[in-house]
Amino acid sequence: MDTQLNPDWRALTLYQVMVSSFVHGKEGAPGYNALWGPDGQTTDGNLQGVIDSLDYIKSLGVNAIWLTPIFDSTGALGGEKLQATGYFAKDYFKIDPHFGTEDDLRRLVEKAHELGLYVILDGVFGHHGGVDKPSPSGFSIDSTPSLNDRGEEGGKGNVKYPESLDYFKEVATYWIDNFDIDGWRFDQAYQLCQNGHNYWCEIGNAIREVCDRRRNEGKQWGILGYMVGEDWSGAGGISNRVFRDGGLKSAFDFDGKQLISGAMNGEGVGGLENGWDDVMKVYSAPKDRGYSPDDVLPNLFLSNHDGVRAADNFYDNGDEVNMMTRFAILAGYQGPVTLYYGDEYADLSRDCDGAQPDNASRTSGHLHPDDGRERRLAQYVADVMKFRAENPAIWRGTQRFDRYRKDDAEVLVVYRDDPESDNKVAIVFSDRDADISVEGIQETVKLTGYIPQFLRIG
Repeated sequence: MDTQLNPDWRALTLYQVMVSSFVHGKEGAPGYNALWGPDGQTTDGNLQGVIDSLDYIKSLGVNAIWLTPIFDSTGALGGEKLQATGYFAKDYFKIDPHFGTEDDLRRLVEKAHELGLYVILDGVFGHHGGVDKPSPSGFSIDSTPSLNDRGEEGGKGNVKYPESLDYFKEVATYWIDNFDIDGWRFDQAYQLCQNGHNYWCEIGNAIREVCDRRRNEGKQWGILGYMVGEDWSGAGGISNRVFRDGGLKSAFDFDGKQLISGAMNGEGVGGLENGWDDVMKVYSAPKDRGYSPDDVLPNLFLSNHDGVRAADNFYDNGDEVNMMTRFAILAGYQGPVTLYYGDEYADLSRDCDGAQPDNASRTSGHLHPDDGRERRLAQYVADVMKFRAENPAIWRGTQRFDRYRKDDAEVLVVYRDDPESDNKVAIVFSDRDADISVEGIQETVKLTGYIPQFLRIG
């Protein structure tokens, strides 16, 4: 099996799974009985369900899996529906028995690694559900309600810094060192920006140190140390908080998501309001879109567990082509990207009874196509993501655009060149069927409107 993974964060293609609503593995833990989300959907998801699905996840061409929080929420504040999300943990050093055991996590990580998949856990370091005991090394959380640097807009978490710093540094390194995980997604990351200081600097240093030590010991896994933060503001706000002073280097690209797949709540247009102009903007350097410093890596996505699904914005008349366009943009992005489970089938969350916009997409895992449209879309997703994985020019190369009209078609060709590997590719977009010429390709390229093509040159 392919276990030779690229350690460059730009090459990451994550597949996000909400453990509680994904799949129930019959041989695993019982799961929860209730969940915030649509009526009639899976509520008893567990780690065994993820293990059982890893071969399918790998088939999509991704190289990493992100699990929503799996730490013990038994008896945490907020009741069962909130506990099932995992975002208000009671014990950060124990697996939630509703989801499984430590052995289940070890088996999941081992199988994922055998398949060539990194494993990214979800960490909530700015609020908790009532932690009442110290870490294994004796560190504690100061649960004083604390504003962050977003002010009242960001609300108060119940973790005060720097008093809680040693506790969460231990959480961050414990799961890497003891379970070989490969990185973290950090929920509401702005909560660690308090009183003008970015505490991701210290936590990031602790993660890098443990990964460097493990690498020097010859370990193959638990050395990537990818860290991606959630701050649902724009490029400027993210740069002024979680990226500040060298804290995090990656955060989710909410600006880019809005450009290509629309608003989180589904209001307004479904992205690409300005056509290929928006593609070129998303593909421009992060600094040209307002991100700083120059070495940060925004993570592009189409939808996630906190909003409506991508297909809700424009999947009408059973037309999978609009989703193909968005997945092509995602696959061609020069940086890390994230797929949300079920989007590869254009799953819908709109009109789901019992759900609100911020939890409507927490639907059951969808691992097999129900009809030809779903089959075509999922195959297209797998094809473009595998092309991304096999061609470093996609995520590492120099770039230039060639935009023009051919008859009635508006055509955009994105050329990428990676001198290090001598890899050259082109991504071709058109809003109409068209026959065009592409530099370095002898044959005429036949395009179907809004189904971008990925071409290797030479």
